[in-house]
Amino acid sequence: MQMTDILPKEAWQALEQEIHERYGLNARVYDDKGFTFTGHTTWANRICPAIKAQPAGVSAICSVAHSAMAAEARSTSASVVSECDAGLLKICVPVMVDGLMVGVVGGCGRFLDQGEIDAFMIEKSAGIAEAEVEDLCSGISAMTNDEAETVAAEIAERVDAILRDFALRR
Repeated sequence: MQMTDILPKEAWQALEQEIHERYGLNARVYDDKGFTFTGHTTWANRICPAIKAQPAGVSAICSVAHSAMAAEARSTSASVVSECDAGLLKICVPVMVDGLMVGVVGGCGRFLDQGEIDAFMIEKSAGIAEAEVEDLCSGISAMTNDEAETVAAEIAERVDAILRDFALRR
């Protein structure tokens, strides 16, 4: 089963945009292999697009965090709230059909509680100078752990509604 069997790509794009507007996150929908498929991009800050512009940054920071959190979501069938190695909030909500994870809905890009950016990690993995990292991180908003858990629960409710509609169409 594919995510596009549940909803068309455009509907997943609309959900990404809604998550971005409502929660100020880099909203993403991934397939079961961890790849984005909507072609839609939202940015919550200026550092994330700079990291993603560097293949080493994507593989050392973004992909590692997504893989670990998606694996936890797959094994627990529950939402996961944590931080990436750069020090930014990441939320993964599994999309489960017949007990199998077919994708993930979530977002990232804000500070969790009183979190800090790991400028050294970003410099070493993405090749962005620490001073530039600090500049690109100015203005990033924070979210408490309770707020992040609430966001994850609200996204999970949205996914559950989508899956209920899908089940009725099956």
